Amino acid sequence: MGFKFFIIVFLLFISIEQLFSKKPVSIKCINCNDTCLNVTNIWIMDLNNDDKYDAGIIKTCKGIFSGFNIIDKSSVNLNSEMTSQLVNGSVESKNFLFNIYDPEGDKYICKFYFDSNIASAVLEDYTQNGNEPSTYEEADNYFFTQQMGSTLLITKKAEIDVQSVLLCSLDGRIISTLQNVGGWSQFSFDLSLEPSGMYLLRFIARDRALTKRMVYVR
Repeated sequence: MGFKFFIIVFLLFISIEQLFSKKPVSIKCINCNDTCLNVTNIWIMDLNNDDKYDAGIIKTCKGIFSGFNIIDKSSVNLNSEMTSQLVNGSVESKNFLFNIYDPEGDKYICKFYFDSNIASAVLEDYTQNGNEPSTYEEADNYFFTQQMGSTLLITKKAEIDVQSVLLCSLDGRIISTLQNVGGWSQFSFDLSLEPSGMYLLRFIARDRALTKRMVYVR
């Protein structure tokens, strides 16, 4: 195990990826607030050639690689166009929870989390307390947006335990992120460098993730 294990995994990732039933995938994680990095990646692989993801690697602070066995309960195939958002915990503490977002379908599709009871990471289909991901209309019940020049001002209309707010393009690219905003009643983004068009706002709470569309006009 240890460092040799990670070297072997990376060699497999690079040289024999065509042999896997599921191709290895590198998913970008932007603004993972538990690490020293602004942008990092989660590598997820099928090493047993059984059409199930079973190994993962995340690069953490100081260039350290954390490796995990994976229990794959998901029904989807991942791809490198998807992005991930750290919702709770930290990689270093092995209590992390990532939500994986698919820009093509404009929704979260997987949860990736560490289960200390089985000492493995788990990949499973995304649900919110057993329900499907929220609609745009649900987000409208909680948040009101208004443009003030080049500033987008967001105000809470109802109580919700929001932990982070993401401003994204329609293709899922994260433009800006507000972290650790628990207790805030208003949020704002500077759009002075962005073109006119439609954008997505993602609100990450402890028990749900909401998405709201907004139009910016320069």
